[in-house]
Amino acid sequence: MRLVTIYGSPSPPGKLARALGLLEAGVRDRHPGWEVERIAPAETIDPVTATWPADAVDKVAAADAVVIASPVFRGSITGTLKLLLDTLPVEALRSTPTAVLTVAAAPHHCLAAERHLRDILTWFGALTAPNGAFFVDRVFGAEDVQADVLGELAELADEVVVLAERL
Repeated sequence: MRLVTIYGSPSPPGKLARALGLLEAGVRDRHPGWEVERIAPAETIDPVTATWPADAVDKVAAADAVVIASPVFRGSITGTLKLLLDTLPVEALRSTPTAVLTVAAAPHHCLAAERHLRDILTWFGALTAPNGAFFVDRVFGAEDVQADVLGELAELADEVVVLAERL
């Protein structure tokens, strides 16, 4: 089985990347037989010119489960992530278990990007996990990530993996 994670930030890897890495490591540790692959835009100094790998669409379409990770930019997902979603054919996510992970600088952004992603995923016909995960970015700035944060990441990963296994 194959989990594809999508790193939806145009910025160089930081706190969101750390959160996604912890989720990916948890899947590898707790779910033998699962292969995990991250798709990320090419690193660039100018986020407006960020591009996705040529095989990104094929990798998403071939996934058994997907986790979409996005920072909250101006109350929504990034334009970079939207660019990838706009290139996916509907079939790429139809009936695919999909989870949403968002990270923002302030707690009042907790549902902003997730709400937008859920609407988009509904249009695709994705099987969106009932619970998303939102974190304030500072929790990933500390050297040691708190146990409750690691637990929430594990729950999100387990939710989408178990859903895929049961289909």
